[in-house]
Amino acid sequence: MTSAPALARRPDTPLADLAERMLLAAAPPPLVAHCHRTYAYAEAILRRRGLAPDREALFLGAALHDLGLTPAWEHPSTPFEEHGAAVAHEALVRHGAPAELADLVHDAIRLHLDLTTGDDHRPEVAGVHLGSAADVLGLRLDEIPDETLDLVLEAHPPTGLAAFLRDAFTREARHKPHCTTAVLVRDFRFLDMLRHA
Repeated sequence: MTSAPALARRPDTPLADLAERMLLAAAPPPLVAHCHRTYAYAEAILRRRGLAPDREALFLGAALHDLGLTPAWEHPSTPFEEHGAAVAHEALVRHGAPAELADLVHDAIRLHLDLTTGDDHRPEVAGVHLGSAADVLGLRLDEIPDETLDLVLEAHPPTGLAAFLRDAFTREARHKPHCTTAVLVRDFRFLDMLRHA
């Protein structure tokens, strides 16, 4: 088993730069910080489990997984995770990403709300789900070293995320009553979980 770095640095690649620009251009600060925490937590959890993900793919998925919740990329009828996955895939391919990488990132984004995705055999896909759930709901925080948690929260404070997600998920569930978000809000009381996380 390999140990997790104290604070995962994002990959220094052109595609990671692209994802960072897309995130910063579209997302409000609380969502930007959430995406960075998602990546750092995913790295820590996966390494705790002895997995070595493709760091670039993991970062691309984490950075862009909530793109469909942003005003720039919100879609009136397509669930946010599906639309965001399509937008990310198209952008990556347009900027020269191999098809396999673009497909992997697409799946990581599209599946990150699915409750079974944490068991996906692809660590990059599982990681976006695990990192996001750790940040939003506090799940599996015991798999992240305390030092890493402290450093991540200092670098990317969680201020404002709960309010942003509450509004975004309420809107998503209202306008798309059959989407995964609506199911989470209606059947799993996601907003209550968010409030008490």
